Amino acid sequence: MKLLLVVGTAKDVFIYNMAKWLKSSMNVSIDVFEFYPSNRQNYDYRYYDSVTTVGKPWYTKIKGLRNIITPFYNAKCLDNFIKEKYYDIIQCHWIVPSVVLSKNLKPHCKKLYVSFWGGELSQSKICYSNKLYRYKLNHFINDIDYILNSETYFNLLAVNLPGIANKLLPARLGSAALDYLYNLMSNKDRSEIKAQWNIPTDKFSVLIGYSGKPLHQHLKIINALKQNNYLKDKIHLLAIMTRGFDNNYTEQTETALYNCGYSYTMIKGRFLSDEEIASFRYATDIVLQLSIFDAFSRSIVECLCAGSIVLYGKWLDNYPESLNNDGFQAIAVNSIESACGELKNVVDHYSSFSTMLQNNTIAGRKNTWSECIKDWIEAYQR
Repeated sequence: MKLLLVVGTAKDVFIYNMAKWLKSSMNVSIDVFEFYPSNRQNYDYRYYDSVTTVGKPWYTKIKGLRNIITPFYNAKCLDNFIKEKYYDIIQCHWIVPSVVLSKNLKPHCKKLYVSFWGGELSQSKICYSNKLYRYKLNHFINDIDYILNSETYFNLLAVNLPGIANKLLPARLGSAALDYLYNLMSNKDRSEIKAQWNIPTDKFSVLIGYSGKPLHQHLKIINALKQNNYLKDKIHLLAIMTRGFDNNYTEQTETALYNCGYSYTMIKGRFLSDEEIASFRYATDIVLQLSIFDAFSRSIVECLCAGSIVLYGKWLDNYPESLNNDGFQAIAVNSIESACGELKNVVDHYSSFSTMLQNNTIAGRKNTWSECIKDWIEAYQR
């Protein structure tokens, strides 16, 4: 089978591991076309047969012009790349504007698959217009054969893209860290792992964002916690400023942590291996998932599997259904301020959440790559 993956970056933990598991499970050659090359995640190209990268033309240095032209330029690059090629399957991960503007995908494959990564429907824009992106997306969807996403994401897609019911197939991205995590949990105590990270074992460790992206609202969370003196001797803050980080925002977050009165651990300047991610998840007691918007990410799944108590914003639309369908339990909050109040309750009555923690660790096993890859293979062999 000849497969083309159209992605944001080829050196991404999910794309890398998907290719790894596909290669070990079926006879497939994998080419990759990437829009935004990056070395930040510390992965390589070993499981790809070829990688083609969009270059950076002169206009990318001009901010306003860059935002307007880039989607069209990238779409043209993709169309030129595929002009003389033909694939059994083209799989588009992350439906950025350049994907929906492409004109040559369907004529150059037997089947065209797409997967939404969360946020595209509300955040993507063409010429600063989400309405124009949605218009182009609706036309693009007519050409595709299947949409591969988790079943909990189907309702959101069905509401925004009418008439796609017969194109939906269930498939989810696995977590490479989970196999390491479950092995760790079977052989080590959480306090041992916390000590390895120099996290105080006499405090509850609280993650305030699973990546370095500003959408996690680190600064607002820190500012809200700063007003709560009661928790300062009871919790230790965790900030993992790796994926999607911005140097300036990372510095702002570190300054805010330094001045807030809480002890803290910040991971920055490098990307964690799967083993390190598993270890860090296990060292995390409580998670504040208060992002402005977010899909039900693998990072949050990892935290739930590790037995962390997750507090999430009610504005994250697909979370209740995702949690329920996967058998997970978490706590919904109305705002960052109310999350701080609920955090106090969790800290004061932590032992009463033991059933929730146990249920979450059991439910998470279906999110390992060894299980998730089965749906992708079934979909590709249709």
